[in-house]
This record gives sequence, C-alpha cells and structure tokens, in this order.
Amino acid sequence: MRLLTYELYKTFRPAVVLVSLAVLLTMSAFALGYPFSAESEKRAYDEWGGPLTEEKVRKAGDEAAELLRKRGRDDESVLSESELLRLSVYRHIALAQSLERDTADRLRELEVDTGKAAGLEKRMRERIGPPSIAYHTGPAQTVGFVEFGSYVVLGAMVLIGLAPMYTREYASGVDHYLLSSKKGRGAAVWAKLGASLLYTAIVVAVWEAFNVVWNVVRHGREGWDTPIQLLMQHSEVPYADSPYALTLLQYHFIQLAVHLAGAIGFSIFVVLVSSVCRSSLVSFVVSGAVFAVPIFLEHAPWFAAIKPFTYSSMLRVQFLFDGFKAVPLFGYPVLYPVFAVILIIVTTLLCVAALFRIMKQKEAAA
Repeated sequence: MRLLTYELYKTFRPAVVLVSLAVLLTMSAFALGYPFSAESEKRAYDEWGGPLTEEKVRKAGDEAAELLRKRGRDDESVLSESELLRLSVYRHIALAQSLERDTADRLRELEVDTGKAAGLEKRMRERIGPPSIAYHTGPAQTVGFVEFGSYVVLGAMVLIGLAPMYTREYASGVDHYLLSSKKGRGAAVWAKLGASLLYTAIVVAVWEAFNVVWNVVRHGREGWDTPIQLLMQHSEVPYADSPYALTLLQYHFIQLAVHLAGAIGFSIFVVLVSSVCRSSLVSFVVSGAVFAVPIFLEHAPWFAAIKPFTYSSMLRVQFLFDGFKAVPLFGYPVLYPVFAVILIIVTTLLCVAALFRIMKQKEAAA
C-alpha cells in the first residue's frame, strides 16, 4: 500500500500535471459555451412539451414555414432570439415525427429479414417508446462534452502523467535499484499499474464533476428522461438512427462506463510504452500517435471498420451507439459496445502480461 501511494504521489507531483488539468478544464468551459439562456429556451418549450400529437406537428410545421419565409424574404433580416428558439423547437418536433415514421418503416423492413442480426435489431427497436418533446439542453451538453471535450482532457492527462512513468526512472538510474530489489518484478509493477488506474479514475471523476456541475448551473436538470434519439446538439442529431431504447440519463451512465473502460485500457498501454522507451519524449510521441492518428483518419472509408475500436473512439463512445452495428461472432451478432468492451479487456490484459514479461527480462539483465 505504501508503494502504491508513493507511485501515485510521483504521478501527481510534477507541477505540469495539475497545471495542465486546470488549463484543459478552463478551455472546456469556453467550449461548453451556449448562445441562449436557460430561461428563454425553457419558455420556448412551454407550449410544445409533452407527447407528440398531430395537432402539434401541423401547427409547428405552419409556424416554422412562416419563420423560414421571413428569413428568406430579406437576406438582411435577422430572426430575434425568441424566433430562433421557436425554430429550434419546431425542428425538434419534426425530428420526433421523423423518428416515429422511420422506426415504423424500419420495423416493416425487418419483418421480412430472418437473419439473427435483423431479429436482434427488431427487438431493440420495438422497445423504443413514443417520442416526447422536452427541454433537454443540460443533459445534451453533458453528454456532448464526453464526445467532444472530455476525451481530449483524458487523453492529454494520461499522456502527461503516465508517459514518463518508467522513463524518468531510466533517466535517473533508479530502475537499477528497483530491478535488483525483491520488489523489482512483482509489487513495484503492480504499484505502477494501480497508480495508473487511480490516476485515470481521478481524472475522469474530476472532469465529470466539472461537466455535471457546470451544465446543471447553466442549464438546469430538466430533460434527462429524453430518448437519446431526440438528443439535439445545436443542429446535430447524432443518435437519430440509434436502436437503443435509452434515456439520456441511462445513456450517460453507460457512456461513462465505456469511457472509463477505454481510459483504463489506454492508460495501461501508455505505461507499457513507457517501459520500453528510454526517453519520455519518445514515449509521449508514440502513445500520442496511437491516440491521435485515428482521429485524423476517421473519415477515411478504409478505416471505417476499425474506427469504433480505437482508444480515441472508445473514449468518445458515440460511434458505438449511433446506429445498429454488430460484429458476427461464432454465428451470432455481438453489438459494437459489447464487442468494444471485450476487446479493450483482452488488449489490456495482454498489455499487462507484456509489461511483466519486459520487467522480468530487465530484471534478469540487471
């Protein structure tokens, strides 16, 4: 326990760690900026909240058409804030109507498909309830931060804190002492692994606390029971085709769990890379490339099948839940989120085994 505490202290001790976390969270506060006040947006939803009805759809369509004509008649005409908010609500209603129609159409298509994947998708989509309109900016911003901000915070903090875990000992010569001691290959390695896991969990807990508190204060707590299919992030609807019958609250808990699994996997990988590099810079660059390169390749067609299972995509989570996606395994469809978690567990265990093997070889040579 003392060795674990010492390793965790060494990880947090460099000033650059806490300074970087503070800077990244400050930058995140600007990234979480939102153009409308919660009070104005809630007022826009007052008349339209609740279950979707034909009357709401018709009235919203007429008023949206009028606002669009007003905007189109004069290029210099700018809609007021209340009109922009009403237009956003009308788009939300149109999305709900489209979701209801598209779900029914997809279920009819699946009726004639006898495959196992089709059967699984059909059962999942049948559990999606009727759409309901509600103000949900707070939950939308909270969920969106995981997809667009927290993975950057986590990735950067893991690289800054864990990339030098072994390399700083190589540079100072402390590794020779550790490798020649009774704890060289056993307790010392477990202590580093434990410290890396605790460090990662603390970083995740800090950004999640920041994320929730910031968005509750700015946007309130309403809307967590909104289906993920109706999540609107500005003009984007990332989960419109998702077959998962989840509310935003249920999804956020799952999102956090998958994110944490990916974070742990990446942190152990970074420690492994650190163990084979003599320089902290090389360790940082190699691990950073593994994290960042898939982000730049995510739009490449040949990379589409690999993208959801990279560390950066696991941390963003969205790619695993934005549609029906399954991997055929022994004749059965395994959903992407399940397969991704299994994959991260297997690769993490392999990294741990490789780390012990490397330390054993170094201990023998010491």
